[in-house]
Amino acid sequence: MAAEIISMINWKGGVGKSTLSLHLGVGLMLKQKQRPKVLLIDLDPQCNLSYLALGVNNYVDKVYKKGHLTLKNIFESYFEGKEISTSDVIISQPITSRPNKVWLNVDILPSHSDLVLVDMRLARERKSGTTHQEETKFELDKVSIIYNAIKQVENDYDYIILDCPPNINLVTQNSFFASNHYLIPAIPDFLSTVGISMIKSEMEKLNDNFKRMISYSGAKIDYSDAEILGIIFNMVDEYRGSPKSTHEDTINSVNSQHKNLVFENYITDGDGISVAANNNMTVYSYESLPKSKQNAEKQADYLYDIVDELLAKIRG
Repeated sequence: MAAEIISMINWKGGVGKSTLSLHLGVGLMLKQKQRPKVLLIDLDPQCNLSYLALGVNNYVDKVYKKGHLTLKNIFESYFEGKEISTSDVIISQPITSRPNKVWLNVDILPSHSDLVLVDMRLARERKSGTTHQEETKFELDKVSIIYNAIKQVENDYDYIILDCPPNINLVTQNSFFASNHYLIPAIPDFLSTVGISMIKSEMEKLNDNFKRMISYSGAKIDYSDAEILGIIFNMVDEYRGSPKSTHEDTINSVNSQHKNLVFENYITDGDGISVAANNNMTVYSYESLPKSKQNAEKQADYLYDIVDELLAKIRG
């Protein structure tokens, strides 16, 4: 059975998108008895998900010193007309579960800072076809690079989570083209939430545009719409077990605008996640985070609730 493929997107930076991608990936594995396999794909040239999963020093050692392949190489193979094995780019079992131990069923396909140049190069790329249909096929090729890379490995994984950059450029469009779902992480402030309607609208346009291009060009692509799973609030401040009033007002406002899309569960603000990141771990490893154990354990519990809700939405 092919993987569930989920894009994580918000055009506002600083909403904890990479942190949520990491924790949802590990959480989806931990919350199910059969321990499903998860692949994280980092599409952001800021490389935050790669750094969180590997640790900055380990990332620098693997990518810059030892020359491990990254997502940049997958895009370069398109420009050079060469084939590349996706499995050669994936780093297996990079995430520390506790000192000297790793989570067995979560892998990552890392990003590279040069991806920002790849996006510009893709935008400039023009191939001349003998017919308009052929030129449309060439345009489809530009947005199906990640789709084709995932096709090589999708049967090896149960879930694939793509951490998108905060834009709708061609690298991000590649992620949407490959996905059958998307999630919008947000924080309870105006700037974080103001673009949600626009994201939904643009996604509908992209779905329609991709389908028209496939139909017109006659391309043999098994495409399915990327459908929204919901909006997950992050960095929520609590007072007596509930969001503080200003945060609750924002969450309720978004909920009224986007019926049935806001997750009932949310992630609290606190030092558990940041301390875990500083130790190259997730909050699920709270037993190994003695100084922040209480807060990390609380955030882990909240994340487990989000994972349960996510699984219900995927299945239902």
